[in-house]
Amino acid sequence: MATVKGDVHDIGKNIVAVVLGCNNYKVYDIGVMCSCELILEKAKEYNVDVIGLSGLITPSLDEMVVVAKEMSKGGFKQPLLIGGATTSKMHTAVKVSPNYFTLEHPVIHVLDASRSVTVVSSLLGENKEDYVTDIMEEYEEMREDYYAGLEDRYFLTFDQAKEQKLVIDFDVVPPAPAPNKLGVTVIDNVSLEDVVPYIDWNPFFQTWELRGRYPNRGYPKIFNDEAVGSEAKKLFDDAQKLMKEIIANKSMYLKGVVGLFAANSTEDGEDVNIYQSEDDRENGEPCHKFCMLRQQSEKESDDPYLSQADFIAPAGYKDHLGMFAVSCFGCEELVAKYESEHDDYNKIMSQALADRF
Repeated sequence: MATVKGDVHDIGKNIVAVVLGCNNYKVYDIGVMCSCELILEKAKEYNVDVIGLSGLITPSLDEMVVVAKEMSKGGFKQPLLIGGATTSKMHTAVKVSPNYFTLEHPVIHVLDASRSVTVVSSLLGENKEDYVTDIMEEYEEMREDYYAGLEDRYFLTFDQAKEQKLVIDFDVVPPAPAPNKLGVTVIDNVSLEDVVPYIDWNPFFQTWELRGRYPNRGYPKIFNDEAVGSEAKKLFDDAQKLMKEIIANKSMYLKGVVGLFAANSTEDGEDVNIYQSEDDRENGEPCHKFCMLRQQSEKESDDPYLSQADFIAPAGYKDHLGMFAVSCFGCEELVAKYESEHDDYNKIMSQALADRF
């Protein structure tokens, strides 16, 4: 199993590894940010029966397609399993499956860790052909429905969309006042205690695949659910205990960066130029250009076809653009510690808490 190139999320993959391991399957987890070449190289080295790809962010979907194509070119015969928060059965059927799927080596979307044992046992069991045939037929129907739906959609040409863009009169609605400080600001004075009151615990339970039923779906109502309530409460209490240890030991810490830059839309209004300083703006010397997309799918209303560039004032105005990135550090060291102790539970728990921080 591997998290594909460009993606570092592996909590769900770790849970799958534990579930399969508890059912007597040998799992080789080769980590995160794995290139296609590394995945295929390790698959050959370990002589695996099944290959699993995981991903959380949208670009991972394209990388999974790349891996499927390369597996086909390389003559691989192993079934390919697709999983992760950004994946779906529809994407697997429409985008990934056509590049590799056969009765011998199907491509199958695995919804969550609890399904992994059923899927793998079916692929390695005596009834593999019947199981794969059912999925093949299902995916073919899904592709037909998907492409039939596209026939009913109409897209404007790019020039047509530009003619119906959003036009803001920046004399009437001037840009916001200039920031107090331009450039990059590092934020390293926020403690874990500061963010605890703001934690959204719902994704935490989703990570562990605990889902309450209406009206007990979200936190804290999930504790009242007849099916998962008691386990959810036990899990939450364990999380609170480990979180207190992490805060006390300072084994994790938070950092962020904020960037505020002078910005103007380009002459054609389709992109945004970024400047290091006001002097660079006056001299027309951008350091970067953000190429924006414009809506082109036909609308039934008179609403404009938007681009993010529409909201940035053109040259002659002092507009600005901001961006930020935040992260929790220290998790990798804690994970390594629990791995050395063969403590999968606290390994995954620490990752889930870092994700919430």
